[in-house]
Amino acid sequence: MSRESEKVLAEMKKYLEETSSEGMSIEELNGLLGQFTKEYTNNRHEKVTERTAKTADDYLALAEETTEKKKAEQYIQKALELEPDNLDAIGASLDLSDDTNLEYYQKLSEAVRTGSELMEKKGLMDEDSIGDFWGILETRPYMRLLERRAEFLIEAGMMGQAVKECEEMIRLSNNDNLGIRFRLMHLYAFLEKEEPALELHKKYDDHDETMMLLPLSVLFFKTGDLVKAEDYLRRLKNINKDTKRFFRAIQREKLDRYMDGLRDFGYRPFTIEELIVDLMENSFLFSTTPIYLEWAYEKTSNM
Repeated sequence: MSRESEKVLAEMKKYLEETSSEGMSIEELNGLLGQFTKEYTNNRHEKVTERTAKTADDYLALAEETTEKKKAEQYIQKALELEPDNLDAIGASLDLSDDTNLEYYQKLSEAVRTGSELMEKKGLMDEDSIGDFWGILETRPYMRLLERRAEFLIEAGMMGQAVKECEEMIRLSNNDNLGIRFRLMHLYAFLEKEEPALELHKKYDDHDETMMLLPLSVLFFKTGDLVKAEDYLRRLKNINKDTKRFFRAIQREKLDRYMDGLRDFGYRPFTIEELIVDLMENSFLFSTTPIYLEWAYEKTSNM
């Protein structure tokens, strides 16, 4: 869900809190929702500009739209003036900073601590909320901060800490709307953590997924269990029709022809596009296991 959609939901929640009363019927609540939709639709015909911006979210939207770094910094600063504890604004400010990696990490960790305190203050770090974080709008900026730190830890080679960060995110949001399970599975494969990898797969085993099966195959290849490695590779081929083509393109150095087809707005699941994205986004795993790619090519050629 986009930040714009989150903004609409937040406004709807506020509208209902201000206009609804205890004991209202379903029909009356539906009437209020219809009135909100009508008023919101009538009021959104104007695009937010510097002149019309009023809220921190408005200024964050302007920061995302501009291509000028100085302008973006000004908008984010304005958002922070309006809401000093706005975690999305804090994260955006860090992303635009010229800090060294160490400075960035220290400030990001401090931002996460601020976010944790804010979640505690709002009463969201309790058993009623933990596990359902992404379903609560107020927690989403905090989850995005955690995701930022997890990605930084991976880039910094701090894999053990990255695992802990990803595990914490899944603990907070069991539905894993951000797809952290895929990152975590690749980290488990990198660190050759078989037991937690299998537990993670079992947790989300309603249907097989490309970005779960491929790292599982790599994991068992690394640990020397080629039977299981081939089993997961076969399961991958069964759900992703382009598996054989993917490994063949790598071996023949023709992957570029497929990369050109990747679209800006995402990839098509269960195609070579998804496999390419997996390869690129988790290079920390695949760059250290080149022999696996050769082995997988030979195995899929005969499947």
